[in-house]
Amino acid sequence: MSLTTKYTLKPSLQEKFKGIIWKIETNNINGVIAIETRSSDNKEAFYSAFNFKTGEKLFKEITVEDSWHWSLDKAYNDFVYLHGYISEKSPEHKGIVALNHHGTIAWTAYNKTLETVAEEGLIIYNPTFQQKELELADAATGKIVQNKLSHYTPLNREMYFPETLEDVLLFPAEIEGTLVGPVSYISYNEKDCYSFHCTKDAVTSQVLLIKKDHNTLHKEILEDNISKLNPEPFFIEENHLFCIRNNKREIVTYFV
Repeated sequence: MSLTTKYTLKPSLQEKFKGIIWKIETNNINGVIAIETRSSDNKEAFYSAFNFKTGEKLFKEITVEDSWHWSLDKAYNDFVYLHGYISEKSPEHKGIVALNHHGTIAWTAYNKTLETVAEEGLIIYNPTFQQKELELADAATGKIVQNKLSHYTPLNREMYFPETLEDVLLFPAEIEGTLVGPVSYISYNEKDCYSFHCTKDAVTSQVLLIKKDHNTLHKEILEDNISKLNPEPFFIEENHLFCIRNNKREIVTYFV
């Protein structure tokens, strides 16, 4: 892919992977992004974690036994959590694998399911029980701290996602060629962030554009010569814009 950039913002994180980026989870408290990538050639899943503010690699493309049947669940405190499934044909989760920041397994609980993470710790339950009974578990060890949990405090998260731009007066003048599909837009920290698809000379590209006071701060082609539009171009958290490029094999974050 020919990647064209100008007025380039410096990425705080830029990592390429050998598989397709399948899922992303972030931890806004310690600035960690966890990434699941998959390779359909050998049906293997890989897991990576980085500090998206500094670019530090915690671990990259580690795997677990029977990885194809495990998926990224949450990034919380100093751990990345994976979940399995009740069966190959069921979307219901069962099993927890906790990876520490070295990418090694800290603990497992194959008969439990991770409901969510909260201020108090991990909220889990036994999926074999007909009536769900929540339990509070220690994030570092998986040990049950409280049974029959009735209340917990959700984490405070501020994530921002673009919306479809409908006011034609706000459309960026930098659109080259024919616009294809909607324009995704968000205004954040006095910056206007756009993503759109355009076709020129029978080639469709996805573009990321960041402007401030009508001046272009950053413009790049995220994907070139694509056949399918990307409905989720980017999101913003902790003053960082996250986007996927290079045929879904590269993650990039920019401080905005």
